[in-house]
Amino acid sequence: MSTFDCDVLVIGAGPAGSATAAALARAGRDVMLVEARRHPRPKACAEYASPRIVEELARLGLGGDAWRRYAVALDRMHVVRDTQRVPITYRDGDGPRTAWGLDRLGFDALLAEHAVASGARLLDRTRLERLTDGVAVLRTTDDSVHVRYRWLVGADGARSRVARQLGVERPVRAPRRLGMVAHYEGLPDLVTHGEMHVGSGAYIGLAPTPGGELNVGMALPLAATTGAALRFDAAIAALPAVAHRLAGRRRLTPIRGVAPIGHRVAATAGADWLLVGDAAGFVDPFTGEGIYRALRSARAAASALAAGDHGAGQRYRSARIAAFAAKDSLTWLVQGMLAAPPLLGYTLRRLERRPDAAAALGAALGDCRPATTALSPRFLASVLLP
Repeated sequence: MSTFDCDVLVIGAGPAGSATAAALARAGRDVMLVEARRHPRPKACAEYASPRIVEELARLGLGGDAWRRYAVALDRMHVVRDTQRVPITYRDGDGPRTAWGLDRLGFDALLAEHAVASGARLLDRTRLERLTDGVAVLRTTDDSVHVRYRWLVGADGARSRVARQLGVERPVRAPRRLGMVAHYEGLPDLVTHGEMHVGSGAYIGLAPTPGGELNVGMALPLAATTGAALRFDAAIAALPAVAHRLAGRRRLTPIRGVAPIGHRVAATAGADWLLVGDAAGFVDPFTGEGIYRALRSARAAASALAAGDHGAGQRYRSARIAAFAAKDSLTWLVQGMLAAPPLLGYTLRRLERRPDAAAALGAALGDCRPATTALSPRFLASVLLP
């Protein structure tokens, strides 16, 4: 058995955990970063990131020359339903912005390497077994490791073992969906933008990724289990526009999935712990803010701890409310429309005829402007009222 001490123990070396570890290590904290697998490792993800990841990565010391080799710029997302097609673009006060299609294999590995370069210690192929009195008991391939910590950061995703061990995980009651992703050969006319195809109770996203590939990600009703490949292919066949898009294109990767999509927790911070990224709660990938949210919550966690241990949990909770409360409300509004196809169809028809409203919605969904702009009575009236 091996024993270590650290100031901050971060469980999970995805974007949230690696960003938290890098920021804290750069601020002088003694950080240990633990990852269950070894990078590069596959991840069931839509691989679509909103424009504001650029600023968050820059704050970590990662300029575009470091990470854009793992990204392709996307200038818009088309929301498609039957014959409706609404382009959602991104713009802030300085002009147009781009979203990003990411290679999560390379992107996540880069962030973990950056955390180590910033001063964090990385222990990979290591899983959390249990937590007890300020000690994390970990298991490597051939050893048991005890780590004494002052602060614990759970960054282990939407199936967070940290949240479960802390007793704050809660069941996902709605929306309950199955998520699946796979890579296909890319499409020559789908290079600078993505598409989100919406059907009855389901949707499929098509996002270009580096290397000329196409991420095909879907969210389906969580129903009786059948084979993943059968449900995947059936979902594509149920949306003729997607089936037409993918006709003749070769699937390049295995189908990966998770059920249910989402994660709920009763609290995001305690006396000696914080949850970041999807471990702190995740609704659904339709609005595409997951990677930005991971990086932004990492910044909030690092800032809360950098200001001192006393009151760090409350500072973090307050920062999360300021950063995410309005966007959460907008996300739930979108979920309500997805659950009511007639309302969704009506809204898309209105957005087709009101490009200014579509642009304002895109700016809010892309984290380019405050989500409150898409929640104001004036904006909602412009979209929903006749």
